[in-house]
Amino acid sequence: MKIGVISLGCPKNLVDTETVLGKLKAGKAEIVPELEEAEVILINTCGFIDRAKEESIDTILEISKLKEKGKKIVVTGCLVERYKDQLEKEIPEVDMFINLKEELLIPEKLGIKVPEEFDIYKNRVLATPSHTAYLKISEGCDHTCAFCAIPQIRGRHRSRPIKDIVEEAKALADRGVKEINIVSQDTGFYGIDLYGEPKLWELIKKIEKIQGIKWIRLYYLYPTTVDEDFFKKMVDSEKVVKYFEMPIQHSEDKILKDMMRGYRKNRIEKIIEWKEKYIPEAAVRSAVIVGFPTEKEKDFEAMRRFISDAKFDWLGVFTYSHEEGTVAYEKFEDSIPEEEKLRRKNEIDAIQEKITEEKNRQLIGKELDVLIDGFSEEWETLPVGRTYRSAFEIDGITYIETEEPVKIGEFAKVKIKDVVDTVDTVGEAL
Repeated sequence: MKIGVISLGCPKNLVDTETVLGKLKAGKAEIVPELEEAEVILINTCGFIDRAKEESIDTILEISKLKEKGKKIVVTGCLVERYKDQLEKEIPEVDMFINLKEELLIPEKLGIKVPEEFDIYKNRVLATPSHTAYLKISEGCDHTCAFCAIPQIRGRHRSRPIKDIVEEAKALADRGVKEINIVSQDTGFYGIDLYGEPKLWELIKKIEKIQGIKWIRLYYLYPTTVDEDFFKKMVDSEKVVKYFEMPIQHSEDKILKDMMRGYRKNRIEKIIEWKEKYIPEAAVRSAVIVGFPTEKEKDFEAMRRFISDAKFDWLGVFTYSHEEGTVAYEKFEDSIPEEEKLRRKNEIDAIQEKITEEKNRQLIGKELDVLIDGFSEEWETLPVGRTYRSAFEIDGITYIETEEPVKIGEFAKVKIKDVVDTVDTVGEAL
């Protein structure tokens, strides 16, 4: 059976897709790059916010047109978990809508027999380049943020055992993976449900011992789990890159309280203070939401000032999405017009763009290790890669001028020469 796949949404969703594909491949299915070649098209959807839901629905409707060509269409993921009954009624062209609990049974539902001894975590079909991979350490979330539907979709926080994660990391290293990207809904909370206390750094110590792993990158940290000890451990680590992702969502106490975030502005300020004390060179990616129902102009202006002062290296700015089933949906009216939300987003984006360019300009003249990801789409012989400051397919890239051949997945020492289009840099291989 020939299978084509579309994976939408976050890296955690991509890991789910890769796991299902690994099982399909073990059952002798062929994963094909072109949808026209496929007998079955699998779509893994996102259902987190309005834009993601729209993208998922548009994709399903577009792929449904291929039904006329005899394709079988299977849809799974967060959108299905939230709206399965509605989707089945409104898009009958889809052969199967599979909820999250049955996602790993997709091969069996397609009549594909998988060997009993198959290990789903060691045989993922990586959708990333072979030198970098996501490693999901837990599922679900125990936080009750007012705007977020993830706990409804994914359930409560469930950590995977350390042993299982380390075995998967070893399997990835054996396949040539050099960069492990740790993902979950709440990375800092890892282990509390299983072991009664946080175990993230104990897990990291074991992954660090794996031969072949050079970089470990941390995503999805929650401010309440980032403390002074976190930075001390990051300083001591030889493989955890000096980079972390920590969405703050807002800076003002009233909005954070209404968002039910569980911390206040002074916590964020303390984290920035610790970061500057222990690892001033560390890169931080954060995220904020503008247009939350109770956000007044003065709250927005205060956040603007905060972003200007905080100087995050990278920042995602999202407009509030009024999600049914959330506390904010039940408690507040979505009263801020979309045009106003967009204005606020654009203003923060403009501030962050200048900060990011400034941060990149500070790199000029510095020598940094760059992990080669591939070659420029525009100039096919020009290698591109990332320093420790950039996450794969999220942050800026570094173009590498070199007269010597380089290999994808290898590291090169590069002297940064200039900034390109604000977010990217160009350097000379040494």
